[in-house]
Amino acid sequence: MRFEPNDSQATFAGVLGQMLAAPQAGFQAVPDWGRFDYGDRLDRQLAENGFFDAATEDDLGPVAAALMVHNVARAAVCVECAASALVRPFLGREVPRPLAVVVDDAPGAIRYLPQARGLVSITADAVHYADLPEGAVTRVDSLYAYPMGTVDRAALDWQRLDADPARLRALWQVAVAAELAGLLGAGTEAVIEHVSQRHQFGQPLGAFQGIQHRLATAAVEIDGARLQALRAAQSGGIGDAAAALGYAQGIATRIGYDLHQFMGAMGMTLEHPLHRWTYRARLLRADMGGSAASYLAYADARWGAA
Repeated sequence: MRFEPNDSQATFAGVLGQMLAAPQAGFQAVPDWGRFDYGDRLDRQLAENGFFDAATEDDLGPVAAALMVHNVARAAVCVECAASALVRPFLGREVPRPLAVVVDDAPGAIRYLPQARGLVSITADAVHYADLPEGAVTRVDSLYAYPMGTVDRAALDWQRLDADPARLRALWQVAVAAELAGLLGAGTEAVIEHVSQRHQFGQPLGAFQGIQHRLATAAVEIDGARLQALRAAQSGGIGDAAAALGYAQGIATRIGYDLHQFMGAMGMTLEHPLHRWTYRARLLRADMGGSAASYLAYADARWGAA
């Protein structure tokens, strides 16, 4: 792929960076020690300025949308971005946002359902959409640092969309891969700052080679995950999307373990943002069956089903 963004993509990323550097995207403890902070103000700014429409713009396209998902995931607040940026523009009709997505009728709670105005269901042979009536969603307490909820799916008024389920599945894989890479990257940067300041045996923790090597390996792998997600967004290939998600999910467990090891007990407190990124990553690493299922999907796309 072309690793340098075009002028429009560079401007898009620059303006987005300014928005994400604003205080409303930063970390603050939530009243009653909530595990997530939904960025309502950031969400409104992104919507009002047309950022969620980037994927359909000729000079921006899915690459810019995937980059936005990655960068927004790095914020301490959470915003429903993945579905709005990479799924909603390709549904074949206008639907409201925020948006929630369920793949293959996976059971259990769905992230962002409490904020969502609609639910998209992607299965092997069809894509369906249903509005979410007021009061239909039940909020669910969760450790995953996302707003989570359930709904009686059988009671919803589902409409079949004129959309390619294989393409929508691939776009969702790209979105999850980009988000996961962003989460791991933000968590790693927070830990690097910690080990640079925390001293043990008269020197910063980051001066020890064992920590340096593991963080350097994590940084290389995370950037590889980011680039694979962008490549898959650019190519639109089903195999590329599955491989990008499989790789990001495959590195998530070990990197998450290392980050909490180096942060110590501070990483588990609600007074530090690390838990927001790593616990979101814990949910995404299992999405659509996890790394093994993603690599099997890649093998099917590359060589055909066994």
